[in-house]
Amino acid sequence: MAVLYTLLILTILSQIGPRPCSAQCLETTFFCNIGVVNMTSDGGVKIRNTIDKDVDSILMSISIEKLIVSTSAAGPFLQRIAGLTEGITYLVYREPVFQVPEGNTLEEIEIYNAPNLRSLAVVGTNRHLTRLSVETCTLDRIPPTIPQFVVLSRLFIMRCALTALRMDVFAKSPSLYSVSLAQNQIRQLIPFTSPPKERLTIAYFDLGENQLERLDMSIFVHMPELERLDVRGNRIVRLEATVPVTHESLKRISLDKNQISSIDTRNLTLTTMSSFYVVENALTEIPKLLGPMPNLRSLAFDRNNIKQVDMSVFRRFANVSDIYLNDNKIESVRTSSPVTLPALNILLFDNNLIVSPNLTGCIFPDMYFISFMNNRLTAIPPLFQRFERARLSVEWNPIKCANMATFKSRFVEGRLLLSTAEEQSDCLTSSMIDLNGKVKGCCDA
Repeated sequence: MAVLYTLLILTILSQIGPRPCSAQCLETTFFCNIGVVNMTSDGGVKIRNTIDKDVDSILMSISIEKLIVSTSAAGPFLQRIAGLTEGITYLVYREPVFQVPEGNTLEEIEIYNAPNLRSLAVVGTNRHLTRLSVETCTLDRIPPTIPQFVVLSRLFIMRCALTALRMDVFAKSPSLYSVSLAQNQIRQLIPFTSPPKERLTIAYFDLGENQLERLDMSIFVHMPELERLDVRGNRIVRLEATVPVTHESLKRISLDKNQISSIDTRNLTLTTMSSFYVVENALTEIPKLLGPMPNLRSLAFDRNNIKQVDMSVFRRFANVSDIYLNDNKIESVRTSSPVTLPALNILLFDNNLIVSPNLTGCIFPDMYFISFMNNRLTAIPPLFQRFERARLSVEWNPIKCANMATFKSRFVEGRLLLSTAEEQSDCLTSSMIDLNGKVKGCCDA
């Protein structure tokens, strides 16, 4: 009898997992646990009977609590099971080798909790598998037989023992779209030795939570479809491009939680990049050696060690609309030479050490919101005439009461955000003033 389900995933639990449910699966269930399955006797019949019995239900997954096989839970077993399902998941896999035999028709294979797995191989050419996921294993390199999965589009090898990545391993896998190698021990990226013969289609590449210390963007020169690169949580101290390279598809680089203190990407052109965030790193100044990003809209350098900001550095980003500089150690904001940013809409300096910002020379005709929340301002910056549409936040600053009183009208019209409270005990400052008869502002006498 043909399989009637669009997708049936056999989940192999191998001696762990929920207790077996009753012999009969519930009607319209998505899941059924059939307990112990002995493939050396009637296991295949038991699985087939479960499928045939539930042709009227919405059965999508069969869980096997304990699988008994003659030799291996891979290899020949995969051939037997492939006639019953399009995908298989091992929640525990105890063997050192996983083999996909020639002619196997499974489309998805997932292997979790495989602490002994050190080898994965495919026999012959496989034209069916589109997704392969291996997590928590001892693989120390990407299996060289991966290119034999000729239609493989999603490859995940996570929490394993990879220490170096040779980019050549992808040269013969033109169908790959998404690759995740997160949470390994990768310290080195080894460039392609020659251009791939076929155009690579990798769009998503995840190297998060490895041990990279340097990121050279020229490594990815032969990935023209790359849209997102994730290197969060590594040990990167320098971001660079050692040779000229243009990425026409790259829209986002996730760099959070590294140790980046140096950026030189003058050789790097990011044609479609719309946001560039270097958050939670070790920058001490705004990077001055960034390459062309003509479509850049959003810049963020939150949670670094920046102490001074010269707004003139942003001049080359004519289309930027948002700039975020929160949670640094900024003491000084100034403009060494006039700068015009016609699209700038939001400018945030929250949680810094700023006493008196100076935005003289800044021409931001579309400015809507500026925030100096939680700094050390003792006076409200005179920005309302310079930015005629802007709203200004100075909440949680020790503003002098006399100065605050002169800006009551701006508060009433909704253009000024101040710290307010009902009682003095609710303020972090020493005094309060009436703002509009009902609301009191927290200020310092």
